[in-house]
Amino acid sequence: MKLFFENISDELKVPMDFPLEAVLEQALEIFEQLPEDDGSSFGIVNDQNIVVQFSKYNKFLWLVEIPDVPKNGIHQCTCNRNQCIRLIQELFSGADPFSVCAFTFESYL
Repeated sequence: MKLFFENISDELKVPMDFPLEAVLEQALEIFEQLPEDDGSSFGIVNDQNIVVQFSKYNKFLWLVEIPDVPKNGIHQCTCNRNQCIRLIQELFSGADPFSVCAFTFESYL
């Protein structure tokens, strides 16, 4: 698995275009260190090149998104921090990204 992130408060960034190989413990550590109020983000790229992005949605929830370029849209769901951690764990154990959350599809149009 590969990951990318942007921690705005600490001015740390691994761009989505150049994700780094990581193990579960590294991914969880980076995610747990992200501030919850500044627009920081986190993402995982699995072995099938499916991108799962996490960004703060509001005070209590994170927006989880899977871009779907062929369908010209994005699959979205909202999760609390604990659900995101569980989602990350499941992704690293090989789970299908679409089976770990109740995603809805939103068209770009």
